[in-house]
Amino acid sequence: MSKKIYISIIIFLTYLFFQNIILNQKLIKKDIKICLCVIAKNENLYAREFIEHYKKLGYSKIFIYDNNEIGGEYFENVINDYIKSGYVKIIDYRSTTKANPQYEAYKDCYTNNNKLYHWLSFYDMDEYLELNKKYENIQEFLNDKIFDYCQNIKINWVMYMNKNVLYYENKSLYERMKVFENNEHIKSTVRGNLSENYWDKYSNPHTSSSNFTSCSSSGKIIKFDSPFNYPPDYTKAKLKHYYYKSFEEYCLKMKRGQADRDKSTNINIINHNYQELFNRFRNDSQKIIIMKKIFNISL
Repeated sequence: MSKKIYISIIIFLTYLFFQNIILNQKLIKKDIKICLCVIAKNENLYAREFIEHYKKLGYSKIFIYDNNEIGGEYFENVINDYIKSGYVKIIDYRSTTKANPQYEAYKDCYTNNNKLYHWLSFYDMDEYLELNKKYENIQEFLNDKIFDYCQNIKINWVMYMNKNVLYYENKSLYERMKVFENNEHIKSTVRGNLSENYWDKYSNPHTSSSNFTSCSSSGKIIKFDSPFNYPPDYTKAKLKHYYYKSFEEYCLKMKRGQADRDKSTNINIINHNYQELFNRFRNDSQKIIIMKKIFNISL
């Protein structure tokens, strides 16, 4: 065997050896579990679309904290197949008296699951994660080496708003929502098994005030306790926030109050929301009719 052929064989075998190492590492790194924690109220119209979106992304499990009123709608009526299969778990927060239901739900979800999952996302049911096309799923995204030192990945919102649409349309959000604008707000995906509960030091629903290493979607280190990241970073991912689907649905959103406030505070918030809407649209007869029906107030 000539020296040239011998060297070529050695090079080829060396190439195969390192390719095998890289392939095995990739397979090992893919074997991670990610869950989604969400508190939701009056979201039955979109629950199935939401679940199917995150299942397609590769999330391992979804925990829904049911914040509906007693006698209100039930998620079991629209996603019972996912509940029975174990992919979705419903936690009863119906008519809770907790001072801050959203914070308590996030804290409970992290406390009970951070040893079971490598990463936990904390998103709302109108927030849809979209990854850069280079990633096939959430596992590939979170296994990117740019996040090796990150404990909290903060994804910027993209705000979708149909301000010229009056009523709900029976179509997917992807079909309905086309108009958007960039936004500096973020929501968090947090590494599991941290030294302390991520939500022990509460700041806001967007992020904890705990001093963990926070990154943008490009892996850049950013301020750990801020609910904002400006300018927005959409390099690797964005969170599509379907905030204003139609005027009718926006009024319903304003009527339900906020998940990070207690019931008595929410009464004041709802009254304020109604008054603000009325003052803004007092000369729009179509919108006044919608408001009258939803808020059940004689205008």
